[in-house]
Amino acid sequence: MGHNAFLVNITLFLQNKFSVLLTMALCCLLSTKLFAADTLHLAVASNFISPIKQLAQDYEEETGQKIQLSFGSSGKLFAQIQHGAPYDIFLSADVAKPQALIQSQFALADSIVTYAKGQLALWSVTPLGSDIKISLQNSNRIAIANPKLAPYGKAAQESLQALSLWNTVEQKLVQGENIGQTYQFVYSQNADIGFVAYSQVLAGKVKGNTIKIPSELHSDINQAGVILSHSKNVGLSRAFMAFLMRPDTQAKITQFGYAAPNS
Repeated sequence: MGHNAFLVNITLFLQNKFSVLLTMALCCLLSTKLFAADTLHLAVASNFISPIKQLAQDYEEETGQKIQLSFGSSGKLFAQIQHGAPYDIFLSADVAKPQALIQSQFALADSIVTYAKGQLALWSVTPLGSDIKISLQNSNRIAIANPKLAPYGKAAQESLQALSLWNTVEQKLVQGENIGQTYQFVYSQNADIGFVAYSQVLAGKVKGNTIKIPSELHSDINQAGVILSHSKNVGLSRAFMAFLMRPDTQAKITQFGYAAPNS
């Protein structure tokens, strides 16, 4: 073989080797980008902000899976999903909305779980007595989440009706779009007192004064989650839902002020 032919062969060999390495590098780069794109998008009811932030961090540390959280009233998130919002999982503050999404084929029927049971509380940053009725009657402004949008608002309305106070205090009510806004009304003292999630009181910097509302005064606040039909990450979503229902995760959720789902 001549010297020139030898150089040509060496050059072709190096070029082919370079092409292979370049292809492998591009594949790795594309795989990384595709993996990064597989972020799970969760639509979460406002009452569950503190727990899900902690749980999402735990899950990311455990699996490396990235999670993006969006918060709002269950009713507002429900409407967004019906209009095509690109969420993978919906964690509602009730069971009715996830079930409705299943019936309308917006969610997967085999994915529904009850992940928590909420507890309603009457809360004020100023001193409260121990009597619920007297505390409400002595208040000028009472915060409540919109009963049409927020399950905790519906439970608050049912409690007031059970106490025969709805008609008495209706003119005093200040409605928040969701339970997060309701909490802010009381926190900022734009309301004297308010019906909030007990979990918000435990997570808040200002503990204030609280009366837990007896559960027999309202329907159970069972909170259900579901995987959405249009999700492109169904497998990843199922893995997260399995994590959410694990005994150790459920134990953490109760520490945030929720009751066990079957209690």
